[in-house]
Amino acid sequence: MRTRQKQRIMIGVLCTIIMGLAVGYAVLSQQLNINGTGGITSDFNIVFTNIEEVNQVPESGNFNDFDNVILGIFEKITHDITTLQADVTNDHQIDLNVDMKKPGATGIYEITVENTGKLDGYISDITGLDEANASEPTDIQFTLYNFKENQKIRVGEEKKFILVVSWSEDATTIPQTNKSLTLDLTVTQYAEQQHDRPDVPEASGKTEYAVGDEVYFDPVKGQRCYSDEAWTLDDKSVTCYKWNVIKASGSSNDTVELLLDHDLPGDIAWISLEDYQAAGGNAEEYGKYGDNKYGPITALKHLKNATDSWNGVVTLTSADNVTRQNGSGDNYTIDYNGYKARLISGQEIAAIAGDNEWTPDEDWIEGLPTWVYSNMAVNAEMEITDVYEHARYWTDSADAWNPTRAWSVNYVGNLNGDSVPYDNGSGVRPVVKIIKSNL
Repeated sequence: MRTRQKQRIMIGVLCTIIMGLAVGYAVLSQQLNINGTGGITSDFNIVFTNIEEVNQVPESGNFNDFDNVILGIFEKITHDITTLQADVTNDHQIDLNVDMKKPGATGIYEITVENTGKLDGYISDITGLDEANASEPTDIQFTLYNFKENQKIRVGEEKKFILVVSWSEDATTIPQTNKSLTLDLTVTQYAEQQHDRPDVPEASGKTEYAVGDEVYFDPVKGQRCYSDEAWTLDDKSVTCYKWNVIKASGSSNDTVELLLDHDLPGDIAWISLEDYQAAGGNAEEYGKYGDNKYGPITALKHLKNATDSWNGVVTLTSADNVTRQNGSGDNYTIDYNGYKARLISGQEIAAIAGDNEWTPDEDWIEGLPTWVYSNMAVNAEMEITDVYEHARYWTDSADAWNPTRAWSVNYVGNLNGDSVPYDNGSGVRPVVKIIKSNL
């Protein structure tokens, strides 16, 4: 009898131990990080797959092409450098060794990370830059673009990053010209609740919005998206965009209008000489008298071409057409019929700044909240640096008192009059109309 009782007790204890081990392993499998050459299972496999030197100019014109980010950031490619080694030495390590020829030398490399496993995960970190930059020669520095910590990477997806090594142009001595870098990839498996998170977040259910409210919407996929997946200055390949409400509407209206928090790629004039002449103007008056009397034809072409394939936005009709006063005091009409987006007006910008009256005869109107002019050039010289592509973006409004000037939003938060042909650092920022139930 006692022997049988002891057996029952031992079996119970053993079952308790086994259950405890199972729970412990489940927790471990959700929290374990993989760094360097470590691993859990072939089902979870996020790895470096390539490092490639950028040694030729990519084809221009396709601003959705990742290669064009290189041109947009650096306006130059690899030069005055010899790559001695650029290898994926194991799944989670890259080794790079370069020989720089002279101050000003630059090397640009495209790095690819791919999820080749069967489980989604995060690229938690890519380390090694700080250690390399602190080593001699310190005039030669490495910079990683397009990367942010804890970046999601789904099964079958790949992420591309830009690594730049540069020798300062201001260097006055010639140190050792060789420098090495080892990058280590840290990745993390999804916790169960994150792994099960749907691709499309739950609808907000909001029926009323206020001007300035943040909204996240992907116009390529045509669906709402998560804020932690949004486009950033360092990762322009993402199409989950942040928007701010530009026109609030109550529960009686089923749509809301949103302003994108960054400009469309590419510099653009309000109206070019070519478009001005095609509309009926002549070269003699362009820049002297006319310019804005036909409206922002060039900016509108740019807007339509860049947004024509967008999804999930309300296509505009003739009811959305607007009339503006041109430089000669007459009116011009912008026909938005068939457009997926529109330009913001000077009147709307002035209202956000707090002015009760549209006063384009003033030099500028100030007082805009940051979200109206975010992600533009930031230095006093209005220079376009790094990933800041523009210093202003056009409105659809022109100055009737100065027929060579249209109104734009400036990088310092002003509504400012700018020369109509001016396309150096001038961009377009779209406004879209979305059905509330899609947000």
